[in-house]
Amino acid sequence: MKKKQATIKDIARQLGISYSTVSRALSPYASVLVKEKTRELVRQTAADMDYSPNLMARGIVMGKTGTLGLQTYQIFQETFGNQTDQILKAADEYDYQIMMGVASNRIPQNPRDDQITQVKQLVSWGVDGLLIHTRGDEGESERILDAVKERVPVVTFFYPIQNLSGVILDLVSDFYEATEHLIKLGHEEIGFIGEDQNEAGSFSNKGKGYLLAMQKHGLTPQYIPVNTIYSEAGYRLGKELGGQFTALVCRDDYIAIGVCRGLWESGIRVPDDVAVVGNGDIEVAAYMIPSLTTLVTPYEAIAQTVMDLMLGQLEEQAEPRQVILKSRLVVRESCGANKSNKP
Repeated sequence: MKKKQATIKDIARQLGISYSTVSRALSPYASVLVKEKTRELVRQTAADMDYSPNLMARGIVMGKTGTLGLQTYQIFQETFGNQTDQILKAADEYDYQIMMGVASNRIPQNPRDDQITQVKQLVSWGVDGLLIHTRGDEGESERILDAVKERVPVVTFFYPIQNLSGVILDLVSDFYEATEHLIKLGHEEIGFIGEDQNEAGSFSNKGKGYLLAMQKHGLTPQYIPVNTIYSEAGYRLGKELGGQFTALVCRDDYIAIGVCRGLWESGIRVPDDVAVVGNGDIEVAAYMIPSLTTLVTPYEAIAQTVMDLMLGQLEEQAEPRQVILKSRLVVRESCGANKSNKP
């Protein structure tokens, strides 16, 4: 038989005091109105009765629940998991709980509809604000603005949404730096594994950064298309590419690791024959042989900035603003510039 959850009325009945006194004693905002002795007695009794507040009911009464919604679209890859974990930690520092919705490809016919469904559901749960991990695809701004309808403050991260606060990862600058690093090492035949810069996808900014660096130095850009983050795709490409390039810039570490394996099986040595650079700095990147040169995503800084922007929306009704952050290139063995570097 399901055990009935204790309520404020049960605590009041147990102590023989009024419902309103118990409510004030348990409130983070009104507890100062209750004598300290009574306040401690109420809190101890609540703990003994395993009481937990009804956040939706409290939200109706007080206008806030102390919860934020987090809508993301993947958690199974390490990069997505790292970002989610940092946001959970940042929210906890400010005593906010996170209610999470994962709009993955559970509706393969139209994952964009899944994103809208998750956003609407989180808003309906009465969250104080909404954090959205954006995909950067065409039409996303309109989808999110239409789904939220200004009912709660929203902060986005990675890709900008018009008229909303957000953190933007400057992928153009990041991939420009990664590509120019290889050029300075003397490479000219540099390929980019990812979306073409003309594609209308969320990763096209990576291709744009690569293109700008190649154009600046009078080199011919060469795109190797791949539209997945699985290492298997990189592995297949590594076996097919052979010695066509002296260096490769990869859209993410998963692809880069697959490429290194595929090249090795084809008799191509990294970095002696082909230099490889990744993106994301997943844990294994520092420990593979050769260790992977990669762009380090500032997960912690993104999470802290996201929370700062949200608090500004909640406490000050601040105007929406965008904050731009950059990744950091960590040079290891796979690019050939630091073959003896330890992880």
